[in-house]
Amino acid sequence: MTDSACIRSRDLSYSVRRHFVDDFHFRHVPGLPSGGLVLDLGGNRLGKRGMFNIESYGLQVVYTNLSASKKPHAQADAEFLPFQDERFEAVVCSELLEHVSDPPCVLREIFRVLRKSGTALICVPFMNRIHGDPHDYGRYTDYYWTEHLGKIGFDDIRIERQGGFWSVLVEMLRYVLYLRTSLWGLQRAWMLRIIAAVAYSSKLKAMEWDQLNDSKANPPTGFTTGFGISARKP
Repeated sequence: MTDSACIRSRDLSYSVRRHFVDDFHFRHVPGLPSGGLVLDLGGNRLGKRGMFNIESYGLQVVYTNLSASKKPHAQADAEFLPFQDERFEAVVCSELLEHVSDPPCVLREIFRVLRKSGTALICVPFMNRIHGDPHDYGRYTDYYWTEHLGKIGFDDIRIERQGGFWSVLVEMLRYVLYLRTSLWGLQRAWMLRIIAAVAYSSKLKAMEWDQLNDSKANPPTGFTTGFGISARKP
C-alpha cells in the first residue's frame, strides 16, 4: 500500500476497491515514457476519485469522457474515439468497461489509437456493488479479459487479482457502515471517528489475510474486488 493511499483510506468513504485501483496506477504509471501522450479514457479531469493523479507524472494527458460535466478535452463515446490511429503511447482506462454494453468494442478502439509498443492500463471491478454511471452492464472474469485482449492483438497481457475473500467481505461491511453513518451530524462525530478507525484497521487486516491465503497451497479462490490489467500493442 502506498503512503498516500494508506492515509486517505482512513476516511470511511474510501473503498477497498478504490485502494486497489489507486495502488495499481501508483505502481504502473511511473513506468510510462516521460512526456508521453496518454489517453485517460473515462477519467475525471475534475473531481478526481481516490488519491491517484495522473497529472503528477510529467505526461501529456488527454481526457475523454462521455459526460460534458467532467470537462474532458474530448467528449466522446468510448466505442467511437475521435482520434487517429496510433496516436497515444499509453491508454489508461479505469473502472469504465463495466459501464459499456460491448467491452471488446472499446478494447479494439484502445488498440487502434495506441502506438506500436504502446501500453494499456485497465482496471475493472468484479465482486463490487452495481453502480450507474450512467449504467452498469457486467462483471467479467480474468479469463474473459485474457481471451478478448488476445483476440484483438494485444500481447504481454498481465492480469492482477486485486484482493481476495477478506477484501471483498470487508468492502461489503464498509459500504453498509458508510451508508448508515453518512447522514450523521456533529453530535455523533466522535462515534464516526471510532467506526472509521475500526474500518481502516479492518481493511489493512483483510489485505494481510488475503496475502497469507495466497501463500497457502490451496488458497480460497473465486473472490476478488476486481482486476488490474496491463497489455502491450506489438
